[in-house]
Amino acid sequence: MPRSVTALAASSRRASNLATRSWGIMTSWRNPPLPVMNSRHAEIGSGRISSVYKLIRAPADETANPCRMPIAVQNGDTDAMSLRAKTIAVTMIAVALMGGLVFFGYETKSRILSVEKQWIDFNTYAAKSNYALSRINTHFGYGGFIHHFKNYILHQTEDLPPKIEEDLRETHLAIEDYRSLSRSEKEKEALQKLHHIVNVYRSKYEFARKLIAEGNTPREVETHVQVNDSPALEAIDFLTRNTLEQSRKRERETSLKLADAIRFIDLAALLIPLIALIAGLLIIYIRRLMEATQKTIAARSYAESLVEAAPDAWLIVDSDGYIRGVNARTLSMFGYSKEEMLGMTVEALMPRRLRQHHIGHRKGFFASMASRPIDKSGDLVAISKDGREFPVEISLSHTRNNGDSLAIAAMRDVSKKRKAEQRLRLTQQVFEITAEPILITDSNKRILDMNDAFCRLTGYSREELMGQTPAMLSSGRHDADFYQSIWRSLENNDHWQGEVWNRHKNGEACPNLVTISSVKNRNGQTTHFVATYSDISSLKENEDRLELLAHFDQLTGLPNRMLFHDRLRGARARAHRNQTIVAVMYVDLDGFKAVNDTLGHAAGDQLLAKAAAQLRACVREDDTVARLGGDEFAVLFNGLEDADLIGQLAERIVGSLSFSVECTDGPALQVSGSAGISIYPLDGESEENLLERADQAMYEAKRRGKHQYCFYRDIKNNLG
Repeated sequence: MPRSVTALAASSRRASNLATRSWGIMTSWRNPPLPVMNSRHAEIGSGRISSVYKLIRAPADETANPCRMPIAVQNGDTDAMSLRAKTIAVTMIAVALMGGLVFFGYETKSRILSVEKQWIDFNTYAAKSNYALSRINTHFGYGGFIHHFKNYILHQTEDLPPKIEEDLRETHLAIEDYRSLSRSEKEKEALQKLHHIVNVYRSKYEFARKLIAEGNTPREVETHVQVNDSPALEAIDFLTRNTLEQSRKRERETSLKLADAIRFIDLAALLIPLIALIAGLLIIYIRRLMEATQKTIAARSYAESLVEAAPDAWLIVDSDGYIRGVNARTLSMFGYSKEEMLGMTVEALMPRRLRQHHIGHRKGFFASMASRPIDKSGDLVAISKDGREFPVEISLSHTRNNGDSLAIAAMRDVSKKRKAEQRLRLTQQVFEITAEPILITDSNKRILDMNDAFCRLTGYSREELMGQTPAMLSSGRHDADFYQSIWRSLENNDHWQGEVWNRHKNGEACPNLVTISSVKNRNGQTTHFVATYSDISSLKENEDRLELLAHFDQLTGLPNRMLFHDRLRGARARAHRNQTIVAVMYVDLDGFKAVNDTLGHAAGDQLLAKAAAQLRACVREDDTVARLGGDEFAVLFNGLEDADLIGQLAERIVGSLSFSVECTDGPALQVSGSAGISIYPLDGESEENLLERADQAMYEAKRRGKHQYCFYRDIKNNLG
């Protein structure tokens, strides 16, 4: 046999002798040495404890030196210290790398959340600003206070004052809402002008009421209450343009911040895998160092583990109930020192109410000497030195030592187990009664359980859902790629959250906010999926309502100025990319003011809605018709390849805008349309230039006699 193997065997024998001697010295019992308690005692079962006891009894080698350390342990101390130092150093490096990994992850998340917040602030600002301006235009401009005020002077009917007062009140509220947003000095100045004109109108309105009450004619009243509202209209126009500029500025800032976040994420995407790889290699290296360290000190660890490795509390009790031996776990469980416990009776470790009853059980056990495994034992109550009572599970076995009958008891504090069982029962109850719908599936996505809230959400009963897959709730609104992305996210991140349209049992599609999490076992394998659902139908309705208010004209249903600018911007980009042309038509109704002044706001609104319908009927599906304000409309023609087609479309549109409005006390009022046309890229590059030049061409069409159209290219030489 090689010398190294011989030395290792000798070292192992010396370690065994050392463990035996150490246990004998610590116990100092009256009888010969009792069994050493090690981790093998944890395998408790009928008949096994006594066999383990016999297996590890101290050998009868009285010549061994209990103070002598095994050679393998002595020689390994220096190497163990060196390996331990290396392990600590490499571990610190690994921790630093993991800290870098956490930093990049946290910073990435922070930047994404920052961009999200800025985007939400941008959308909120645009929506609130445009809503406030829309209210100002609606209640103060055409169709609002000014219109009602003039009609009141003209017709002097008592049904108009309530409308006028309502318009004044709503105008003041809209101005205050707009003022509540963070505003510049110029905006505040414009708001002050507008507020001043509104107050002037209010005083003129009160004076007009007094004059009308005195019987003055409309012309007499009008001469006393005339107001120059140009500053107010200029202020509204400035606020509209400024809001658009601020929206674009915030959009640019958001885009820049998003680009910065994307650059950081790209950097993190390169560094995080590299850091993770290095950390993984270091972890492997640490594991190998630890294995080497463990092998170096194995002999000493083995000798020590023989004494104190048992995970449960161990007691050796004689037939009279006196404690003859304990391990460290017993001392920590009960709070006594070894000197205090040795010689105590086992009944002293129980509450007083149970001690007398237990004496009979103990005598019966020694009389029968029947082992009782831990899985067949009932719970007992033990008491610690400080008087704390706690439940324990106990298993008993018997053995003999020099003719004495001994009981070996293995005890386990089950306080945490009982609390865990209580928590489990509570969790089950919470799962059943919680108002949030919850669904649980196995790793194959088969439904295992759900709560009552989920059944109410979907309309299906528990019996109908069990064994099915969540695919039975598919509404058809999402394609296969959508669902595959969900499972990819769960595979990569163990988590997914998003909006899903599910189908109710009655066939209705409902939006849900769904959060899915993976549940893994100790081996890191996915065993279940848990999904929580929230019904967001009301939220979606509110989003749609806000979208409509922010981007569409309430009277005609047409896109407003902001949405028209967005679509013009997109059309211009596509035209540049595809080498096509885009035409912008600016349309103004001829004679509309006479209808408004003569027949009132309702007739004017009907005429505007009719004109909007005519415009929509004359354009193609890809074109856009928008109401810019008052009786002004704009038409966007997308992707034109032939400029001659524009004239045909303009001819059709202008021809359709011819209305005859009947009057009860006079001849019919004639309303027509005049249009100006600018072409991208011939007449301008920006949206503002295209609209401005189409507007100039429209005024030229009016100058030429109205009810016709005019191209900007035909007048630009004269303008120059």
